[in-house]
Amino acid sequence: MKLYHARYLQPTLGGAMIVREEDFYMPDVPSVRKYLRSKGLWPVVIHEMKPPLLEWMDVRSREWQLQLLRALRFQSATASAGTALLNIIEGEQDPRRRLAFLPTRTVLKGGGSFSEALRELKLMDAATMAIITAGERAGDLKGVIQHAIEHVEQKGTQYKAVMAALGWLSFDIISVIGSIWGTQFGFIPYLQAQGVKNTDPEAVIKFERGIKMVSWINGTMLVITSAIMIAAVFIGVSYWLNRHKQEHFTAKLMMKMPLISSYLRNVSLQDTCKLMSRLLRGKVPLAEALDIIIQSTVEPATRLYWSESKNRVMAGVEPARALARWPLSKAEFDQIATVQSVDQLSEVYESIAAERNYMARTDQRKLVKLGIFLLIALAGITVLTTIYLLMLQNQNFLNSLSELRE
Repeated sequence: MKLYHARYLQPTLGGAMIVREEDFYMPDVPSVRKYLRSKGLWPVVIHEMKPPLLEWMDVRSREWQLQLLRALRFQSATASAGTALLNIIEGEQDPRRRLAFLPTRTVLKGGGSFSEALRELKLMDAATMAIITAGERAGDLKGVIQHAIEHVEQKGTQYKAVMAALGWLSFDIISVIGSIWGTQFGFIPYLQAQGVKNTDPEAVIKFERGIKMVSWINGTMLVITSAIMIAAVFIGVSYWLNRHKQEHFTAKLMMKMPLISSYLRNVSLQDTCKLMSRLLRGKVPLAEALDIIIQSTVEPATRLYWSESKNRVMAGVEPARALARWPLSKAEFDQIATVQSVDQLSEVYESIAAERNYMARTDQRKLVKLGIFLLIALAGITVLTTIYLLMLQNQNFLNSLSELRE
């Protein structure tokens, strides 16, 4: 099924022709032409409407996702979910959104289910669609829409928190590298060209030695920080390209990196445990919920936890034993061991998510403090070495001030 835009001629009672345009969601161009001819219309131009070349040009965003879910929650109070969705589509004014809604409208008009129509929109992620589909199966679709809204809101908040923490650390490192580069290739050559303001040979020799020492210190810091930055970029890109490969060296390295690995693990566990709680409350079967979570997480330790848990559940191990394993703590093991029903399992994972959220906030504060410490330490070294050079350059002037004081 593809999107097509057609321009066709519509005959009138007086024999004249009116040019009209319309969008269609059909398998191919001949299907569109056949449909138009069956209605007594004359096709002029039919072309496929392809998705945008750049992702940021796509109309599908988290804001639209939340807006649509909230509108569905409001309208489904007085109408069925399918009717509510069709009303929203018919009332949409944005032409780009109307185009994105076209496959959904076609499914609804053809008698498809609400979840099938919403899936054709390609707006919701796998977890949100699973919650909605399970709610439709259980006959509680209106109730699970709120769970879907909470999931989307939390996902956006969590993403912003992670980007803020890692962005602050990156900003500190880039600032330090910039100041070191400026000192090494700007300020030190300027002082060397100006020379020492003293005619004493010993002062000149001392100044030249100071120039060499400061150049060596700044050069060493420049090489170390630049190498760390290049390695971090390489590891980050390589890790993302191989994010679903547990045996890749970047995955193993990410699990052992101090502080950053702990922060990402806690954030990922908090997100996936909360998602598991919502999926179970949305009547999603445990095995299906595990599949969804495995597909939606990329952090190595968390993905390994859910993958191993699924393998043990599918092997016949009872959920309380299959789900109690690393990287969960001993206290979290004890909570899962007391589970007797799906509802209790949902509550336990919600409790674990709350605890991991607190641990992630603690790690985030540590990351911010580490960034500030690095900024102060490296910038302090650069500033002190610069002050030392200025003192050597102006030694004669400082001696004159001392004599005046005496």
